[in-house]
Amino acid sequence: MLFDEQFFEKGKYLIGMDEAGRGPLAGPVFTGALILESKQDLRDLSKVAKDSKKLNFKQREERFEYITKNFQWYSDYATSEEIDDINIFKATQLSMNRNYNKINKKNSYCLIDGKNFNFNFNFECIIKGDDKSFLIGGASIIAKVLRDRYMINLHEKYPMYEFDRHKGYPTKKHIENIKKYGIFSEYRLTFNPVKSMIIKKEIIKDFSDISKIRLFRIGVL
Repeated sequence: MLFDEQFFEKGKYLIGMDEAGRGPLAGPVFTGALILESKQDLRDLSKVAKDSKKLNFKQREERFEYITKNFQWYSDYATSEEIDDINIFKATQLSMNRNYNKINKKNSYCLIDGKNFNFNFNFECIIKGDDKSFLIGGASIIAKVLRDRYMINLHEKYPMYEFDRHKGYPTKKHIENIKKYGIFSEYRLTFNPVKSMIIKKEIIKDFSDISKIRLFRIGVL
């Protein structure tokens, strides 16, 4: 029996959600949502769904195309400013809530990757769910592909940061670029080493597109 089958008795619709981008220094945190109505849908999904971290770029893109053409899905995100405002965990939960509100299906049961989330709909947290559940694995592909595309588009506007390579994660080269070129509104000011570099004045001080409230929150103003 496939892992997800046990949950079909809890709702007419089975929903899986996962996130991408909790760790980067820049860019939104994305969440994907995938909806199944039958065990046959699950069997079909099991042929392609997998934890996105275990797939390379080409594999994720191919499976994303299959999933989004053959299943009902949604995606949303929380911005860097929202992450700074309420923290990354709550921002991830906010994005998942936005997904669920778009789904708007009664008698559904949702599987969430991770732990300690709290929602006003029927759900269950699954630790390492993207590895156990094909449904969550499929949602992880959606979130990862769409976030990567967002960061690649950001690279076209700000090529000096090389977002197409690191997708906002704190690589050595990325941190060197931050010190060289400074930051802009897509950066998460509450994340180290960005926060510490701002406070220590190791970043070029041009915060013209960053709200004073965000700067005040980290003790700069």
